[in-house]
Amino acid sequence: MRRIAHMRPAAATLLLALASCSPAPAGTNDQAANTAQAAAVGDAPYDASLPMPELMTHVVQYSADGIWDRQGYVIDATGEHSLFPKNDEEWEKAESAARTLAEVTNTLLVPGRRIPEPEWDRAVASVRKLAAEAAAAAEKHDKQAFFHVGEKLDAACDECHKRYDPNFDPRYQH
Repeated sequence: MRRIAHMRPAAATLLLALASCSPAPAGTNDQAANTAQAAAVGDAPYDASLPMPELMTHVVQYSADGIWDRQGYVIDATGEHSLFPKNDEEWEKAESAARTLAEVTNTLLVPGRRIPEPEWDRAVASVRKLAAEAAAAAEKHDKQAFFHVGEKLDAACDECHKRYDPNFDPRYQH
């Protein structure tokens, strides 16, 4: 299967209303309060002060783009151009982006960010699993598998956005 376009999920809104879906506990915008809260429950300190829209844009979306930016084809006046990695170094960058995305899903489960719903946990787990599959495909330099998992990742992101972002518009693709 060949795709003639560059795929990305709807990213403009990026769960802008998420904070209203899951209000952060008092003090979560203060690093000291987060540290005290974590220490009070016996956990290692964490900082969840970055607002969810910023986290989604600058961390989660950034990592996902490291996958999607390396998939598909672009057609312009000079012809068709593959976006897939062309050498070991580029495949390594694709794998790193996928592994980063898998790891940053953990930040969506940090107290103060996690939406206490089984659907949220399943959505996060789905993105993590797909990111790990993308990393494995990149490690093998398997364009077809890498592309296919990118499509599944796009769909998983869109489904989560539909549920948790009331401003989500599936027509927006850039």
